[in-house]
Amino acid sequence: MEKVLEVKNLHKSFGSKKILEDVSFSLKEGEILGFIGPNGAGKTTTIKLILGLQSIDSGEVLINGYDTKKNFVQAISKVGAIVESPDLYMYLSGRKNLELIARLYKEVDKKRVEEVIKLVGLTNRIDDKVSKYSLGMRQRLGIAASLLNHPNLLILDEPTNGLDPEGIKELRDLLQKLVKKEKIGVLISSHNLAELESFCTNVCIIQNGVVIDSTSIAEIKKYDIPTYIIELDCVENIEKYIKETDNVSGNFIKVTCPKEEIAELIKKLVKAGYSLYEVKMLEMTLEDAFLKKTGGNVIE
Repeated sequence: MEKVLEVKNLHKSFGSKKILEDVSFSLKEGEILGFIGPNGAGKTTTIKLILGLQSIDSGEVLINGYDTKKNFVQAISKVGAIVESPDLYMYLSGRKNLELIARLYKEVDKKRVEEVIKLVGLTNRIDDKVSKYSLGMRQRLGIAASLLNHPNLLILDEPTNGLDPEGIKELRDLLQKLVKKEKIGVLISSHNLAELESFCTNVCIIQNGVVIDSTSIAEIKKYDIPTYIIELDCVENIEKYIKETDNVSGNFIKVTCPKEEIAELIKKLVKAGYSLYEVKMLEMTLEDAFLKKTGGNVIE
């Protein structure tokens, strides 16, 4: 997969205050990267630097291989973005909004307008005034507008703000569909870690303007030493076979040991006459992983 975004060693200060220090991460086609951190960590500043809305002190942003400092027009030509909330004309219909925005591009015709309307699932309401839309529908219309120019990089800053659970689910389903159908990479900044966990492929954690980890969701949720929950028919005399264990509840026990040791432990328990119903490797939640990485610095 091609890299659609490369952020290299970004630095940004306002006066004597350092906002970003040596920030680096990348995003490929087909990936959804959750960009997370506490308030004031530098997420929105990073996004504004990527989009050319603020100047870069030092470092590089490459979009589809183009340096935004040297070839901004080429770099930004395949980018769609919503920073904070989409700007829409409330007194116009959804269709009129899209047609107005489409005029800003040379190669966006009516066919593309119809395509994005269908993509975001607004066909039945597209001719209603935007003032009659729910917040979730406005967000989808904003995403439709950002897709008009056939981008392969979509950047969304806090897109779930104010959305109810149904609106969040609609947004999640839409992003997953876009990644598959349009083959784009998505950078999404959000405070909603439970939601990001459900659909992001990768995560980048930023704290005090510094990236402290950038990896896959699966990797960041792993314990340093694997931890397993084992369900047995009983736990009587279990301490004879397992030196360090926590009785979770009933006949469930928690065991922490290297992966290569768990198979031997299972053999030992079966040989001792225990019936094993389930052995499950535990994963941290994204929130657990975030708190561990940031030392308990919660997102507010």
